[in-house]
Amino acid sequence: MVTVTALLSAVVVVVFTAVRVATAAVALATGRKQTREYRDFTDAFSVELLVGARSVDAAEQALTDGHGISGPLLRQIHRIRLGAPVDGGGGTDDPAQHDGELRRLLRLWAVAERRGLALGHLMGRVVEDLDARLTHLGHVSSALAGARMTEVILLLLPVGALGIGQSMGLEPAAFLIGNPVGALVLLCGTGLACTGVLWVESLTVTVLGGVGGRAGPGGQAGASGGIRLPGVSAKPGLGALAAARVLDVFAVAVEAGLPVVTAWRTAVHGAVQGSVQGARDDADPAVAALLRVAGLLELGAGAAAWEHLASDPHFGPVARRAGSQIRNGGRLAGAVTAQADRLRRQAGDSARAGAERVLVAVAAPLTLCFLPAFVLVGLVPLIIGFAGA
Repeated sequence: MVTVTALLSAVVVVVFTAVRVATAAVALATGRKQTREYRDFTDAFSVELLVGARSVDAAEQALTDGHGISGPLLRQIHRIRLGAPVDGGGGTDDPAQHDGELRRLLRLWAVAERRGLALGHLMGRVVEDLDARLTHLGHVSSALAGARMTEVILLLLPVGALGIGQSMGLEPAAFLIGNPVGALVLLCGTGLACTGVLWVESLTVTVLGGVGGRAGPGGQAGASGGIRLPGVSAKPGLGALAAARVLDVFAVAVEAGLPVVTAWRTAVHGAVQGSVQGARDDADPAVAALLRVAGLLELGAGAAAWEHLASDPHFGPVARRAGSQIRNGGRLAGAVTAQADRLRRQAGDSARAGAERVLVAVAAPLTLCFLPAFVLVGLVPLIIGFAGA
């Protein structure tokens, strides 16, 4: 009974681990493919808009048959052509409710039409954002490939040891499967190996800032810190790429001639999605800190409205430049665009550094999980076999 229970438990642990790793790999591949498709669509959409096409016609011309995003996008375009608002809204069956990237594109589209922004230039900035995200996903894939190759080699070591033992007539497999003590040894070794695999997966997610939809530099949970409100220091701020999106819209809005206060509020509402679909943007403390600037500007605070952002690693240069611009009338849009580009380069550098740290971090599960598993499953049956020979 002990033998059967231990063997079944080992099988369950292996299956659970395999499903978790396969799910993460599929999610990463799917996210990368979808991001690339959105990048191609947005690039073509921007080109069509810049040559003078109407937004709906430009979107239809930019669609490519066979892409997974074509269906949801086409349904949204048909809704817009029939008079529906360009906001990604609708019922719970609306694909835009479930696709964050599509929701973001529609929201920017709506903001551009409502405020008279140059949608073609705005979509061009979105293309650069998606290129930065693809770069990040490429580094994630490279780090995962290296870490998982290490896992495969380490997981094959016990199998190789067992094969050698079988070829020598020591019957290690019979000890692991037919003996209660051997079955418990197999369960412990399998548990350690699977723990190591899950640990490597967790390290990859943590060091690289997220895989798939769990986190990442494209979301609000970026790894590089951000805005902190007084008394809310534990709340993470916007990541580098999320901050760059805000600055993209701000620059386009300023170039369109909107007042700075209107341009800033438009950028925050247009570029930052609520953490929960349907939630108010200002429910997030990080977003509330950005909107505070607009509120202070409306109250006549002038350059002082930007002071609480002056030390922020992402928005600080823009806040200082905006405060100076209010005093001396200097040009602002170019500085904002330059800061957005700088943030994307920083996100790429962080992704590369994270990919390199993953291979170093693998040393922990290697020492504490994979090597003990090799000793239990690979060496212990051989030692027992030699002792009984």
